[in-house]
Amino acid sequence: MRTQEKSHGSANRLGRREKSLLLLMLRSDEPQGKPNPIWLDVYKEFEINYNCGLSKKYQRAFQEEKKFREAIGRLTKRGFIKPMLIAQQDTAISDPRGYGYNFYSLTSPGRSRAEKLQQYQKTSSKKDNQELEETLTQLRAMGTNQVTTRQIREELWQQTRQRFANRAEFEKHWNNTKLGRMLKKHNFERTRVGKYDGRRKYILR
Repeated sequence: MRTQEKSHGSANRLGRREKSLLLLMLRSDEPQGKPNPIWLDVYKEFEINYNCGLSKKYQRAFQEEKKFREAIGRLTKRGFIKPMLIAQQDTAISDPRGYGYNFYSLTSPGRSRAEKLQQYQKTSSKKDNQELEETLTQLRAMGTNQVTTRQIREELWQQTRQRFANRAEFEKHWNNTKLGRMLKKHNFERTRVGKYDGRRKYILR
């Protein structure tokens, strides 16, 4: 396990979605305890979109939405957030998706945990950027100017394996979604691997 993560063991007991939700709510927690229409932020932040032409239950977005609903339930049970009914013109506004509540707020323990996660995320993000930059520099030095995310992750593993307990831990940390987002910030030109291969490769400059 990574050294930095050991010092934040309590934070690591939260799942990925629980952490994301706490950090998302922290952005809008001013003043502290402010009611938050969290589902609107969840749909936007995590790009949960539905295709109106298909039955909802067969769409990937439905499963993702369900997982976030379950994560909100776990955070509520642990006392990190609390549901709120907001009355407007004598009418209680409930979750438009039928999940009971539209508004939630961070509790004091929830805000404390969110702030710790935010600090850890900043430290981790800085280290991740450094590791990626070093890996891209190494690939360029090897004469490689076109790479797939799989090739980048393989080189990342070679460069950082001593910081992880095993390959599975590395794969969880450096997943394709995270790497794709970080590479996007570099504004690399992208092309397809082949005519019939939808994978992308990045042009290193």
